[in-house]
Amino acid sequence: MDIDETIRQMMADEEEDAPCITPVNYGHLRGMAPQLVYYHIKAGHIVAFRCECGRRVVRKEEADDYFRSVGKLQPKREGPTEPAPLDGAGGPDES
Repeated sequence: MDIDETIRQMMADEEEDAPCITPVNYGHLRGMAPQLVYYHIKAGHIVAFRCECGRRVVRKEEADDYFRSVGKLQPKREGPTEPAPLDGAGGPDES
């Protein structure tokens, strides 16, 4: 991994951890068109507000909840999930 990829990954990680994010960055982060996010802001489904820095932002949790309710995002996973064991793959032998 070169330095540019490392910087991009660090920026993506910071965006993932931030509670508020711009509509454009939210769209890119969730794999949807930013225009769709702005449409739902204009329709009143998602609330956008000005943050301290003056940028228009949305709360990620609220936007995620809305897009999950309309089926645009995968349902939220509860807790850590472990893959199901395969038949006969490394488990104790039941004879």
